[in-house]
Amino acid sequence: MSQFQPEFLRFFRGLTRHNTRPWFHEHKATYERFVKEPFADFVGEMIERIAAIDPAMRCEPREAIFRLARDTRFSKDKTPYKTHVGAVLGPDGRKSRRPAFYFQLGADGVGIASGAYQPDKAQLYAIREAIRDDGATLDRLLRDRAFRRLWGSLQGEKNVRLPAEFQDAAVEFPLLYHKQFYTWVELQDPEAVLRRNLAPRLVRYYRASRGVCAWLAKATAGV
Repeated sequence: MSQFQPEFLRFFRGLTRHNTRPWFHEHKATYERFVKEPFADFVGEMIERIAAIDPAMRCEPREAIFRLARDTRFSKDKTPYKTHVGAVLGPDGRKSRRPAFYFQLGADGVGIASGAYQPDKAQLYAIREAIRDDGATLDRLLRDRAFRRLWGSLQGEKNVRLPAEFQDAAVEFPLLYHKQFYTWVELQDPEAVLRRNLAPRLVRYYRASRGVCAWLAKATAGV
């Protein structure tokens, strides 16, 4: 069954309404018992399930989980805490620079992502080279029935202009304009986090994105 109790959602709904340090410290015991500890257990379970498919995805929960506190130094939003907990599964956990699998659980339900969210300049160039040279393979992976049913399509910000060496290929492969290559879905179920099938449901999303993520990982392997 799910590791999460209704108190998980009640905590985040309260935090959404009262996102202050005094409120958090008043409810810290609830956070520790019903959010932090069960989420670490859940991430550990997800690592085991996904590592059974791809051993390279193994990492420790403490390496995968993001802090709840927000970095507000350069943000207009000065609320001190996120209203969800999240984790990145991959060889380097949350510090991964490679395409990876991400999920978050919180007041608004469950969000899931996969792919290359913030490729650096060298990685972006490598991905574009791979699309120019082997875009047909990526197109085939994006047309996969399970991928389209669960994820839809690749998302991400785009450039208006491209380097000259990619402009001709972009006629056939418009994905060259992308500067991000990721998928993102939100489960349309506010209480999905409490469902018994949450872990296997996330694994289905992982399996469906596996081919695209592996293609992106191969494209950036030498960078």
